[in-house]
Amino acid sequence: MICKLTLAGGLLALLAGCGPKPDRPAATDSLPPSPPQATADTSTPPPATSPAKPDSVPVAARPRPTPKPPVVTKPKPTTPAEPAPPTTTAAAPAPDPYHPAPRDTLDVDTYQGWKQFELNCSRCHGEYAVGSSFAPALVVSLKDGGTIPTKELFITTVCAGRLDKGMPSWCALGLEMSKIEQIYSYIKGRADGKIAAGRPAQRE
Repeated sequence: MICKLTLAGGLLALLAGCGPKPDRPAATDSLPPSPPQATADTSTPPPATSPAKPDSVPVAARPRPTPKPPVVTKPKPTTPAEPAPPTTTAAAPAPDPYHPAPRDTLDVDTYQGWKQFELNCSRCHGEYAVGSSFAPALVVSLKDGGTIPTKELFITTVCAGRLDKGMPSWCALGLEMSKIEQIYSYIKGRADGKIAAGRPAQRE
């Protein structure tokens, strides 16, 4: 809008700003607006949102922890007790199958009768007078009620022999009568069960 200034009313027009404009506020509105007064907010503030805790996560979405293997404790090795030192004892003599310990101790004549029997008679009548496949067991023949029950019959049989059965005459071969009597003493002791089979010892 064009302001028309007149001389008379030039100053007034200047002061009036060429009249009020319809879209401008009134003069009282030319002051700067006062700031709004702060009023106490009595309304309840909204609750603060906190980050979701791990417990609020659904169970199905939680990662399952890897189970730890059980701790196996190994037993401590036990130290074996030291064995006691062996006691020193005299070593027993090793058994000798060819020279066993004597089982009987005989007088001199009976012991010599064992030696003469083993030297002259055992090859046919068996060791310790137990017999063989071609000569009888004298431990049976000299028993009471046997085929040679007396000393006299024994000496006669040994001295003369039994040629029909293969037994030689020992008197003809030079066997002394004293040795025949010693042989009888040994065989009679065997027949009566007084002397066991085996090597005897001589009584001192």
